[in-house]
Amino acid sequence: MDHLFLHCTFASEVWSLVPLRSPFCSSACPSVINAIEDSGRWACLPPTGVSTNILFWIMWALWTTRNQLVFESRHQSPLAVVSRAMAGAQEWKLAQFTSDPPRTIQKGIALALTPTVPQGTILCNSDAAWNQNSESTGLGWIFTPPGSPTLQGSQYQTHVQSALLAEALAIRSALQHAIQLGYTQIWLRSDSLVLVRAITSIAKPKILHGVLSDIETLSSTFSFCVFSFTPRELNGPADHLAKATLCNVNSSRA
Repeated sequence: MDHLFLHCTFASEVWSLVPLRSPFCSSACPSVINAIEDSGRWACLPPTGVSTNILFWIMWALWTTRNQLVFESRHQSPLAVVSRAMAGAQEWKLAQFTSDPPRTIQKGIALALTPTVPQGTILCNSDAAWNQNSESTGLGWIFTPPGSPTLQGSQYQTHVQSALLAEALAIRSALQHAIQLGYTQIWLRSDSLVLVRAITSIAKPKILHGVLSDIETLSSTFSFCVFSFTPRELNGPADHLAKATLCNVNSSRA
């Protein structure tokens, strides 16, 4: 624990970038317990807007970053870790003291009924094609803006351990693409009922924790975001796009 949060080279680089009034040298701190005791006297420099104890946010960011590296082979820079921790602390502060309700992120499972969505909401169907032998997957998603031609996106990924994880990666990639396109209202539909239930439940499956955490963060940037289940027979275009992405990459490598 002390090595992970304080003494390893990566953790030391992260702590050196935290904007504290009195710099904290993690490599010289004996233990996490000592750091917790000392952190009560810490203060972040303006204009960060962080008045809460930043230690726990940095530790959480280090922990999730390590998990993403180990389980998803995703690398992040020390600066990105600090930025994520600072953003989390700021969001927490605003959530505690604001008198206005936060933007509503609606999460529900629609089986036979259509959820109520605001006018102008972008529809998005996503799917994944997973190859168990190579642990590779093709991701596909299709946006249907009201009154406009459809847009689509696709991605190929390796080291994906399950079909369920592949489905979650498809939704995460679709959200990232939607943000790049400037969408603010979106209705995401997947033919994986297990995944939709995982996204909308409080208890998250451990194997999906990192990706579901990303989905939660990304969805919070929209003024409206709803997740629902759609039957496989109604998700054909996204399914074909995901399979074509997987097939095309595998064919080019053959």
